Amino acid sequence: MGDLEEGLLDWAGQQLSWQRDILRRLAAGETLGRADYRLYADEAERGALKEEAAWYTLPIFGDAAVLVPLDVTHLTATIAGGEPVQTTKILHLEGANGLAPGASLEFNLGGLTIIAGKNGSGKSGYTRIIKQLAATRASEQVLPNAFSPHIVPKAVVSYQVGSTLPATDLSWESDIGRVESPMQRVRVFDARSANVHLTESTEIAYVPSALQAIGEYTQVLQEVAALIQADIQNEQLQNRTWPALESGLGLDIFEHLGEQGSLDTIGALNPLTEEEQTELEKLPAKLHSLTASNPAALAVQARQRAGQLKLLARNLEVVAGKLAPQNTEASRAMRSDVVGAELEVAEARLVFDGAEMLPGTGNEPWRQMWSAAKEFAEGDEHEHSFPRDSTTCPLCAQSLDSEAQSRMELFAQFMSGEAQTKLSLAQSLRATDLTALSELPLDSLITQELVDLVGTYDENLSGVLLPRIGDATDLRDALVSTQEDDDVEAPDPVSLNSALIDAVTKLRAAATTEEETVNALETTDDSALAVAQLTARRDELIVRQGIVEERDAIGEQHDRSIRIARFELAKSSCATTSASRKNSDLSRSYVDKVCQRFEVEAKALGLDRVPVELVFDRSSRGVSYIKVNLKDAPQIAVASVLSEGEQRVTAIAGFFADLTESGDTSTLVFDDPVSSLDQEYRVLVARRLLQEAETRQVLVFTHDFSFVQYLYEEKLIDDKRKIAAGIAVAEDPDYIHIARSATGTGMVTAAETWRHVSVKERLGRLRVRHQSAAVLYRNGDIPAYEKELKDIVSSLRETWEVFVEQELLNNVVTRHERSIRTQRLSRITDLTDRDIANVDLGMTVSSRYMIGHAAPGTDGSRAESPDWLIAEIEALANFRKTILDRRS
Repeated sequence: MGDLEEGLLDWAGQQLSWQRDILRRLAAGETLGRADYRLYADEAERGALKEEAAWYTLPIFGDAAVLVPLDVTHLTATIAGGEPVQTTKILHLEGANGLAPGASLEFNLGGLTIIAGKNGSGKSGYTRIIKQLAATRASEQVLPNAFSPHIVPKAVVSYQVGSTLPATDLSWESDIGRVESPMQRVRVFDARSANVHLTESTEIAYVPSALQAIGEYTQVLQEVAALIQADIQNEQLQNRTWPALESGLGLDIFEHLGEQGSLDTIGALNPLTEEEQTELEKLPAKLHSLTASNPAALAVQARQRAGQLKLLARNLEVVAGKLAPQNTEASRAMRSDVVGAELEVAEARLVFDGAEMLPGTGNEPWRQMWSAAKEFAEGDEHEHSFPRDSTTCPLCAQSLDSEAQSRMELFAQFMSGEAQTKLSLAQSLRATDLTALSELPLDSLITQELVDLVGTYDENLSGVLLPRIGDATDLRDALVSTQEDDDVEAPDPVSLNSALIDAVTKLRAAATTEEETVNALETTDDSALAVAQLTARRDELIVRQGIVEERDAIGEQHDRSIRIARFELAKSSCATTSASRKNSDLSRSYVDKVCQRFEVEAKALGLDRVPVELVFDRSSRGVSYIKVNLKDAPQIAVASVLSEGEQRVTAIAGFFADLTESGDTSTLVFDDPVSSLDQEYRVLVARRLLQEAETRQVLVFTHDFSFVQYLYEEKLIDDKRKIAAGIAVAEDPDYIHIARSATGTGMVTAAETWRHVSVKERLGRLRVRHQSAAVLYRNGDIPAYEKELKDIVSSLRETWEVFVEQELLNNVVTRHERSIRTQRLSRITDLTDRDIANVDLGMTVSSRYMIGHAAPGTDGSRAESPDWLIAEIEALANFRKTILDRRS
């Protein structure tokens, strides 16, 4: 285990259990989704809520998730010297892209395997399947066949660890998720991962498994934090106000909700006794009799005016708070989230396309019906897991046959999808927000009498009060509207909020003035003092009675205050600072090694003519970035200098530099690695892949047939060097050709391969095809045999031509290349007249029987036998051996 893995494990041991579970899954290469984010948000909140608190009602916790902390077994980096993982077979079962059912590829355990085919032949389908199980810089979903979207993509990938253990079959389905296995040590390079290595801003993120896990970990934390914030917002939207109870004892309770003292006070309050109820009923009469004196009456009136002003101020404060700019924006965002989620659900409804459904299937009324059916089926009376365990329709009570059950599963897939989950959450938040908006005290907030009262203190305020309340009503109505365009003319929340807060301040100042008048009257008149005492007693009893009646609702708000505070703590546990700092620490030493190796790889791939280097750029939210700079000119944008091909070669150099540090020699998979590369770069990339294939299994998927030729040519050149130096040569590349068939893509075929493989390989394939043709001949199917005979002879003629070009004339002149290699002329001075006669004879015989050469009408001879055909094949093979032996 390397320094990076040890550093990651030491740091992970200090994280919370749910965070260590995230790191485990990310290190194993899993891609997490919204359901996973919700699970971890719940675990973070659960941990915070379990801390001791003054609960009015103790929370009930369900079963906790099963969490597995990260340890060394979950890291994809292999122990130095460990047996490599090699891919032996890919078997496509059904549903993946356009691959044919049963299409498969089998690979040799070591060396280079070329999987070639034209565009649309199925190469990307195979590599996407591998990417679901292997390590890649850019994960990619395997989509179902566009013409059969109901079929779940399935495949079996076989792998072998080392050369002695038997192969293991690993089943994969797109709806099951990632399966942990040694296949995660296999690495894939394709166009998507190249973009990660070299982004548009020319930053290369060389992230080994340890650093990659931390980088993705910070992104998951942000998603979890966003869900917790939504929960906080949902709790806050449910908060209520009790203006009539927010005085005296009630004020102390509401100011300290969530604290032990507030809970004790709420619990200690008792309902009014019969004596206290009688006392409260008699207080109005006593107050009336005492207010007969002028000072007392004035005190009562002043107190009433103060109460009216304070209540108006409090209600305006509630309105200002809910319609504050940030809350207004949040309301609009919640409305937009619902609209966006509905669009996503509409797109998800495509799962129904192609099936016979009633109009409206999948819309809002349908979803409500489904939810009701699910709730009924899973109730205490039935306890089914709907629809999986249901054999009877909960609506019509009819038995469900296999087809109906399959359709119910299709509906369940739709309802449990991320789009539907996202819509449900958005609708829930929106509904809560609409309730809060509709309960704003706007419609009966103020009367003309109250406006006149305000005017005695501030004439300007009384003049703008009604218009401002009207503006608040308009803004509230715009936010309640389901159409975003309806609030185009809505008042500006910033200016409205400022005006409302200003009004609250002035109203409370006026209320204070009235209360000072009450105090002055009470100190100068006994009856006024008595009125004050009776009024205080009345208010005390009313507040107490109101709190007792609302005890459970207030207790819930008390608990809500605790939950909000605890959720804030849970959200703070999602801070990414620690991960970013650890990423920076681990990155520094790793970056130095990668940069040094990159320089070696870049030079080997021909980038020495472009003065580029890698330097550590930054660490952001747990992700390290290495920037490609121009040497001695870092201020110049690299993209303005490097061509598209040079950028691709830069990414390949980075990929190999990363591998050098890993110490793992498991399979490498390349999907069209030379796109955008010119001839010189392709030759160098071919040479580098061949070099890598000497120590590990390398699979190259490509549609570029000239690149295939370069691979064979570079292998031949390298073999000659090794032979001259007395070094054993590696096996020749294995060649697999795939094409589209009537049942789909990805089918292995012997057709369309003759221009792209070596002479030796061609001869081997000719012998195999001869055997198949001989079977037709022996079975008496002469028409089919004659057709196959002509095709094989045509291929034999092509093989003669390639032999002349590549081996007899030593590639002095090669088709599709501009260069003439005059230095190779020295090898062809040994040609004799007999050699020329052999070539002429072989090609003349082939011309007589090949496709495209019509026989004269008088030619009634029957087709030559399989014995003749194999003799012609072996004639070329023997002549080739004579030439090669002579020159060796």
